[in-house]
Amino acid sequence: MKCALVIPSWLPEELFPTKTAGFQINYWQPLGTLYVAACLKKSGHEVRFYNGAFMRQDELIKELADFNPGFVGLYSTTFGWNKAVTTAHDVKSINPEIYIAVGGPFPIARQNLCFQDSGEGIVAVITGEGEVTVTDLVNRLESGQSLRGVLGIICREGNEIIENPPRPLIEDLDELPLPARELLGDLDDYTPPPATYRRKPVAVMMTARGCNRRCIFCSQIDRERKSGKRGIRYRSVDNVLDEIR
Repeated sequence: MKCALVIPSWLPEELFPTKTAGFQINYWQPLGTLYVAACLKKSGHEVRFYNGAFMRQDELIKELADFNPGFVGLYSTTFGWNKAVTTAHDVKSINPEIYIAVGGPFPIARQNLCFQDSGEGIVAVITGEGEVTVTDLVNRLESGQSLRGVLGIICREGNEIIENPPRPLIEDLDELPLPARELLGDLDDYTPPPATYRRKPVAVMMTARGCNRRCIFCSQIDRERKSGKRGIRYRSVDNVLDEIR
């Protein structure tokens, strides 16, 4: 299936104060989205990534129209939720048959409440780690199966909202393919804050997931440690070195 993973379009002045934006603006490689892309590609799907940090909304929608995917996955933070909703609406105007799911910190926190203000555009919410969940979802869409029972999603089927159980956290992070950085385009576009790096391109890596703290302001998926993993899961040294190479 043709899959598009999208960070909705946004402008620096919408996030950073005008007087200090020059010292704060940064564009990190979106590892979470790239991991999902890698898993979809491994499963045989055609994947493209669109980063709205570098595209106007009209440009983004035009490129999606040209690609005409069967599945669109939108990433959303809290400040970007309204933009995700707008993008979902615009995507549906291209082709109402496109299946749209949303994931990221805000959907994970809001869960089924996302449907209250998302209109008819967003059909599924990814409620935790997305790599296995999104791949399972797209595989079922491609084969025409129901999404009932797909762990880690809340979705609409007709007028009904189906709340499937959460998906357990990925225990062995080495099972994940390396992030699909080949989808990023020009690597020099991704720049950390000024004075925090020596030269470009700059890459980021994830060597562990989770945390052993319980900070009230954090979006930790497993705050109550229900996974039994004590909050932290590590990649092996060999797996990390493979990525560095």
